[in-house]
Amino acid sequence: MPLDPSFRLDGASMADLSAQWWQWALSSPDETNPVVDATGEHCAVNQDGPVWFLAGAFGGAKVRRTCVVPAGKYLFFPAINMVYFPNPGVTDVTCEMAQAGAALNNDTALDVFVQVDGAFVPDPERFRVRTTQCFDVHARVPKGHGPGSAYPSASDGFWYLLPPLPPGEHRIKFGGRYASNADQYGGMAQDIEYRITVE
Repeated sequence: MPLDPSFRLDGASMADLSAQWWQWALSSPDETNPVVDATGEHCAVNQDGPVWFLAGAFGGAKVRRTCVVPAGKYLFFPAINMVYFPNPGVTDVTCEMAQAGAALNNDTALDVFVQVDGAFVPDPERFRVRTTQCFDVHARVPKGHGPGSAYPSASDGFWYLLPPLPPGEHRIKFGGRYASNADQYGGMAQDIEYRITVE
């Protein structure tokens, strides 16, 4: 089952990990991006350190992936989440504005769920995590391959950190939907399943 939202991994809070997840999610082009990936063949792209990130889908989707994960890795993923950052050239966005933009749809989230090897996580809404300090979501994009700095960025969503799973086959399912009428992803829904082999 997921670790408590107050848990810190090597000093990193869940909010810190959510910022790192977004930097990872935007660090590779579409052809190898794990968030765009429909099968799981790119699940190992840009993974490093003690945490292995699992992806949702940009804009919402129903996706089924298979993935091999090295033993000893924590698994970190969002059931449903948002990031907000300014468009290139926009300089009048404050950190507070970015945080409000990221929070907008999460205030209306419905049907949030996480299932690990057939067992549902109780009270999944209590895992809502928001970044308290803004960051640059493009920090891991190779220089010359992206739009440049995107500070201030903010993340908000329902995030889960699983301790390392034992070797073997595992199934993780997660998702949720937004009931907001907001222009930005107000009707988004996520329904993600990973079939994972830990080895």
